[in-house]
Amino acid sequence: MNSFETNSQPFDSPGQKGTTRRAFIAKTAGCTAGFALMSFPGIISEVFAAKADKSRDEIVKEVQEKAEKYMQIYGACSQGSFCALNEQFDLKGDNIIPGLKLFAGGITGRGETCGAVTGSLLALGLSFGAKDKKEYAMQSPSLKAGSEFFERFTAEFGSTRCSKVVEHQFGRPYDFQNPEDMKLFMEAAKTGKCNEVVKKAVSIAADIIMEDRRM
Repeated sequence: MNSFETNSQPFDSPGQKGTTRRAFIAKTAGCTAGFALMSFPGIISEVFAAKADKSRDEIVKEVQEKAEKYMQIYGACSQGSFCALNEQFDLKGDNIIPGLKLFAGGITGRGETCGAVTGSLLALGLSFGAKDKKEYAMQSPSLKAGSEFFERFTAEFGSTRCSKVVEHQFGRPYDFQNPEDMKLFMEAAKTGKCNEVVKKAVSIAADIIMEDRRM
């Protein structure tokens, strides 16, 4: 998800008159490796088969682990859920991640729609969304996917509202606008009960995506 910077210059970058010896060797080696793989198509097939051979249970487990990882990084259900699905299914939505912070705590901490719901729905929107103007004119498959997610999440937690989900998980609601209540919630959240919600949300969304992709 993060960008990694190196000291090496990109090949044939603007204003660069030539390539360094190291860059030339690396570039040549890459081409050589590519031609070698083309000469042995079985190798390519095995690489892709290894990725495709994962069971749905294994993929769900992976996306749950990613959700926990991103919850530790961002501390927001909206970002944790979206980042896990974005990475697992290569949704190419990295530029959206910063804006998802606004959906934490039920949209700016107001207890409205749960962040695990908004993050997962956005991922579903990217996975099922219309690709061209013709599809925009039709009813988008994303609406059906989103509706299924909504129903399954509600069946699990009784609501998609953050305040209700929190009450379901912790036995009482918390007012995130109240500093004292927020402090109490942050302490209670150490039990990992919010992580459980995020993991379930991404599991539901992943199942819907895999069903569509016939994985």
